[in-house]
Amino acid sequence: MVSVFLIALALAVVAYGIEAEGRSAKKAKPAITADQMIASVRTAIAAKPGNLLGVEVEKEGGKTLCEVEILTADGKTYEVEVDVASNAVVEVELEDNDEEDEDDKDAKTDKDDKP
Repeated sequence: MVSVFLIALALAVVAYGIEAEGRSAKKAKPAITADQMIASVRTAIAAKPGNLLGVEVEKEGGKTLCEVEILTADGKTYEVEVDVASNAVVEVELEDNDEEDEDDKDAKTDKDDKP
């Protein structure tokens, strides 16, 4: 199941990369191959086991990074940055779930306000 998702995700990234080629070099987002995407996701999940929530590719400090968002078994969300060139984990960061908690509170408040 995860393999099918990874392949679909990789194809989407490749398609996005092809679309980005038509843009000016200044505004184009970095594109990576499907193999690089899959390798980056595998590296991130090995570093922080869990379920894949999303992937984003960006340039930072001259490096192409794959930011992998992972939901762990304990319900915490992590962002794992992987250097695409070396396939090494650069950073693991616990995401602040306060924004989601605030959205949940707002939704509950809206329900409470209705008669």
